[in-house]
Amino acid sequence: MENVFNLYSAIKEQNDYKTDDLPSFNEIEIRDLIVCDSNLDDLISVNSIYSHIEFNKISFYSTYFVQTSFHQCTFKNVDFTKSNLNNTSFTFCSFITCSFAGAEIMGAEITACNFKNCIFTNIIFSDNIINDTQFEITERSFSVINDNIEKNVIWSFD
Repeated sequence: MENVFNLYSAIKEQNDYKTDDLPSFNEIEIRDLIVCDSNLDDLISVNSIYSHIEFNKISFYSTYFVQTSFHQCTFKNVDFTKSNLNNTSFTFCSFITCSFAGAEIMGAEITACNFKNCIFTNIIFSDNIINDTQFEITERSFSVINDNIEKNVIWSFD
């Protein structure tokens, strides 16, 4: 809970919210922020927009980012284990050493992104629209990766 409060404080400072106006994580727009070393497990963020955010050493275990948009965000050492990212869009995002183990990503739009040294173990990754994206996956055992619409996509599995 303390980390969520600290994130609220950072959002307030960076986005000029007044204390009385501080929104929940649903239907929010957050921009120009660096979030480091936080446990944000079980966070729920629906129909929100995140732009120009750097997430570094974050645990998003079992988060719910549905119908949410990420634009020009960087994710370094982020744990999305067992998260729900359905109907979410990622545009010009970088994912470096991230885990999506047991996550569900369906109906997402992924454009001009780069996934480097990411784990896709037991992931459900289907029915997505993917353009101009590169995946460097280090582990994908028992995953369902199919029925995606792809254009200019490169998959590399180690």
